[in-house]
Amino acid sequence: MERSNTKRIGNRLWTQYTLFLLFTSVSHITYASEPAISENLNNSSGGKLAESIPVKTVERMTVFGEPLRYQPKVLPHAYSYLDEAQLAKVASPLALSEYLNDSPGVFIQGGQNFSQDERISIRGFGAQSSFGIRGIQILVDDIPHTLPDGQSQIDGLELHNLASIEVLKGPNSALYGNSSGGVINIRTQQSDSDELKVKLSKGSFDTHQAYLYANKNLDALNLDNVNIGVSAKRTKKAGYRDHSQFETTMLNGHADWQVTPQWLLRFNSQWLDSPEAQDPGGLTQAQSQLNPESARDKNVEYQAGEQVKQIKNTLSSQYHVDEDNSVNLQLYHYDKDFSNSLPFEHGGQVELARQFFGANLQYATSLPLLFNDMQLIVGANFQQQDDFRQRYDNHSGGLRGELTLAQQELIDSSALYSQLTTNLTTHWLLNAGVRYEHDSVEVVDEFLSDNNQSGDKSWNNTSVNLGTSYQFVFGDVIYTNFSQSFQLPTTTELANPNTASYQSGGGFNPDLEPENANNYEIGYRGLFSEEQVYDIAVFYIDVTDALTPFYNDDPDNETTFFQNAGHLVRQGVELSTQHQLTDTFSLRNQYSYSDFSFKDFTTPQGDFSNKQQPGVPKHKASSGLSYQTDTGLSVNADLLYVGKRYVDNANSQSATSYWLTNLGASKTMEFDDVSFKLSFTVYNLFNQYYDDNIRINAYGGRYYEPGPEQQFMFTLAATL
Repeated sequence: MERSNTKRIGNRLWTQYTLFLLFTSVSHITYASEPAISENLNNSSGGKLAESIPVKTVERMTVFGEPLRYQPKVLPHAYSYLDEAQLAKVASPLALSEYLNDSPGVFIQGGQNFSQDERISIRGFGAQSSFGIRGIQILVDDIPHTLPDGQSQIDGLELHNLASIEVLKGPNSALYGNSSGGVINIRTQQSDSDELKVKLSKGSFDTHQAYLYANKNLDALNLDNVNIGVSAKRTKKAGYRDHSQFETTMLNGHADWQVTPQWLLRFNSQWLDSPEAQDPGGLTQAQSQLNPESARDKNVEYQAGEQVKQIKNTLSSQYHVDEDNSVNLQLYHYDKDFSNSLPFEHGGQVELARQFFGANLQYATSLPLLFNDMQLIVGANFQQQDDFRQRYDNHSGGLRGELTLAQQELIDSSALYSQLTTNLTTHWLLNAGVRYEHDSVEVVDEFLSDNNQSGDKSWNNTSVNLGTSYQFVFGDVIYTNFSQSFQLPTTTELANPNTASYQSGGGFNPDLEPENANNYEIGYRGLFSEEQVYDIAVFYIDVTDALTPFYNDDPDNETTFFQNAGHLVRQGVELSTQHQLTDTFSLRNQYSYSDFSFKDFTTPQGDFSNKQQPGVPKHKASSGLSYQTDTGLSVNADLLYVGKRYVDNANSQSATSYWLTNLGASKTMEFDDVSFKLSFTVYNLFNQYYDDNIRINAYGGRYYEPGPEQQFMFTLAATL
């Protein structure tokens, strides 16, 4: 291990030196605030509608911190947007799905298994993941929570105190790079006044959550240009199923320094400790129907689950040179220790020490370089991921056995990108982007008793997007676009199933290639009336070398491996409507039709051509009715329909369709110096059986993870 430790220390010293150089150069880097929005687009939605339906009055859509000069209503791609008022309807969030379940084209499962994490898919991207999130980019205040290899880390997501969530549908690699089959951009509230919030929640299955947020402006110390804030969250849950306990503590801190009227520095730091997240495992269809609360016997025997500790530090520099030029810089560093126990013996315990850092530099100009009304963005991005992975035998009772694997995994990513957005005429907008990215993976084997399995791979990729939209004089918008994405295999997906070829194939699967996709889309946004709006998008996505999970026929080793499918076609329709029925009642609806099928997919396990992609429902719909008064009373009723999902490539079994009904009510009471908000939510009101998660192609037919029966949540919040 000495050589690995020396190399690892060298990498960390080089990382720290690089960060030091970048930090010291911040004072010479500039960025920007928000250019004015086109005057001819400001009121295109209609006055009354703009007041009643917040989602249509968004003033900006952001790209790595730089606000575009056009309203998202006219941008030529599908998106969803949730503002602060809509997000506040979720009183005490435990999972991201509580915000995004009613977004068309987005499907989330696994929200009840905190060991596996939520599995989020956007138009099918990410649906094939065996655990966690793949294939989509997640950003919080412009800082990536997606690693260079394409895994998204959501352990440290701040789900309270949010300002907005933007979801970009379909491939976006031209701007965001690897694993951008969709983008989720989360923004937290940034207050510059004194504030204190306390929130206590208690719910079914022994759920407890406490949240504290404090913000302070340092004007009393003659530092009115400095603002600091801290938050703390503690969550504990026994879980609906056996062996599904979860516990986590998270601390966040930020400091904002308005150095000059044009220059803002923002520092964030996070500490996370999750000592327990048990994994109840998948069940067969018969087991899930007979006893949905049970855990798989081997998951209990081998104490399957995970433990996580993480520290994150970020720095953003925002400087407005003048009204036409700006520069944005973000620096970020993660330090994560991860332990995982799997429900089998050989190599069933994983220890992972991860370092991840990156820098993104972006310049934006609104000068009339080609057209009188345009914005050009150019940028550079560099990221490095350094994982040291060890695997041990896992004996009954979770006892650690012999070391079976030790290797260092290095992933580097560097990219240059640009995007042009311009009004060719008063009503006609053009958007175009291109990105060149180089990615490399190196594995250094440090367990040589089974031969040297070191190796390396690299890829070069160029992605483009081209879109245009036309806004009619009456305000409706029609648009079309072409965009691309690529998805590298993650370090986990690169696990080698061909043990006999380890020495020649390196420490990862030598046959696995990146997934590539071309997206064609047309959409229309319009008004039925000032109180009613609709949005429809039709897409066709051509995917080659789709990454698909499978298991070897070995009961003593249930490691998930991946292979490429030759050709996959995704086509679908997304529809959403919003209606302001009265001054107090509003209604929103969405429907997604997703026809995702393999056109060419032959493996040693069989020919799966013309089979449906597993894990994604063909039909998904939701409806939400809201009642809100000026007296602080709010009532929300939400209905979600999920159609059947195939569970394997052969489409031999499927998870049945289901309806879920959630009902929530809250009352806000204002006093002189404090306001209280009491909330009550009933999830799964009618006690519907459903499968919260599907383990695709799982060994032994254990595909199903039943979701919880009816559950309740009470929350009391106070704001000073």
